[in-house]
Amino acid sequence: MPATPSASVILARDGDEGLEILMVRRHRDTAFGSADAFPGGRLSEGDRQVHALCDGIEADDANRRLNLDAGGLDFYSAAIRELFEEVGVLLARCEPAQDFVVDLAASDDEALVPRRIELAAGKLAWPQFLRERGLVLAVDTLHYISHWEAPVDFWPRFSTRFFVAVAPPAQQVQCDGCEIVDSRWVSPARALRMGRNGDLRLPFPTLKHVELLAEFSSLAELIHWARDRWKVGIPRIRGVRVTENGKLRTLLPGDAGYPEDEV
Repeated sequence: MPATPSASVILARDGDEGLEILMVRRHRDTAFGSADAFPGGRLSEGDRQVHALCDGIEADDANRRLNLDAGGLDFYSAAIRELFEEVGVLLARCEPAQDFVVDLAASDDEALVPRRIELAAGKLAWPQFLRERGLVLAVDTLHYISHWEAPVDFWPRFSTRFFVAVAPPAQQVQCDGCEIVDSRWVSPARALRMGRNGDLRLPFPTLKHVELLAEFSSLAELIHWARDRWKVGIPRIRGVRVTENGKLRTLLPGDAGYPEDEV
């Protein structure tokens, strides 16, 4: 089965324990039910219709960063849209080239919450929502860091582009209560401990990203790395599931036994 294109956002900030990341718990009836991961989801038709409303990165540049012939901005749009739908954080500007994203906390627009619900339910088009509020997507606040695709025998299969973004300080996380039922800010090191203790259920790609993030001590250090990550080339990582001694494990590129024809 072909893998569904999707995008995910690792929202980060400086906290009491240094670098903190936003982890969300998915509803038990959704894909990866009851898992703890990062906000994100599949691309939609609306993401292909908002290229003119993307600010900070041109279409050709987005394609080059993601190593695509076309449609790179679709992933940036999907990442921002899913982040907004699932946890209410919106990486957008009222005017192009502003240094900051829109301050939702300062807005007294009571229609925003129901419009967000309509957007997630497919009753409101993404381009319409942005235009009626006079917004452009701050795609340059997203830093592309990895591309993971599920094994060919796995279901559901997603081909996910992961981005890192700084959490807007004036915006508060508000779970939608449908796809996302809980959230927490946690240091990567603590998230790993909670995973080992069974307090968090970390899907394999999420676990590998948290392990990577644990190498950074501050937000500034992480963003310095993430900003230029694409320049060294970001390969697709597709795991291969094998059974060894009666146990199922996942091999990654570079592991002994990883099939050459998968590279």
